[in-house]
Amino acid sequence: MRGRSISRSIQDPEVRQFRQKMETTSAQEIYRQRAPVVEFPNAWIKDKLGLRQFRLRGLLKVRWELLWACLTYNIQQWIRLCWRPSLAVSQN
Repeated sequence: MRGRSISRSIQDPEVRQFRQKMETTSAQEIYRQRAPVVEFPNAWIKDKLGLRQFRLRGLLKVRWELLWACLTYNIQQWIRLCWRPSLAVSQN
């Protein structure tokens, strides 16, 4: 393509409203509190499962791959927090 080009993005009203909301101090405080909770599972999935990039193509297949990774994380947490203590009690 030769010559000049101009690109102009038009934001949806919902996107504009969300960005305005995120500029408030209360929304930023909520996200600061959310970060430690959300970042650990992301790091765990990346490190323990090796999910640094998706192995499949297509949005549906990527969603399934991510669903399996999240399910694996949740089962691991369930085992760590709930299942093992009750198993140890029932064996005594």
